[in-house]
Amino acid sequence: MRLEEARIAVDEALSAYRRCVEAEVEEYGPEYERVTFMEYEAPAPDPCAEAFLRLVEAVRAYEAVGGSREDLDLGRERERVYEALDKG
Repeated sequence: MRLEEARIAVDEALSAYRRCVEAEVEEYGPEYERVTFMEYEAPAPDPCAEAFLRLVEAVRAYEAVGGSREDLDLGRERERVYEALDKG
């Protein structure tokens, strides 16, 4: 995979994650925080958590082909992605 392809994969994963979160916020409204906490505690897979993991893996792949995470515009997800990358 080339660097530009990896960057596009990051952008697509980030967009998919944001769409997932927006859909959940719209669906659950003021209950969003409570519901997402319950999903976090539940054994069932959470679609947004899976989308976030795909984002982390896309950034990891970007770095593997020579990209620098600082070059990516991850917005408000930046810190959380960096934490996940540094843990794993």
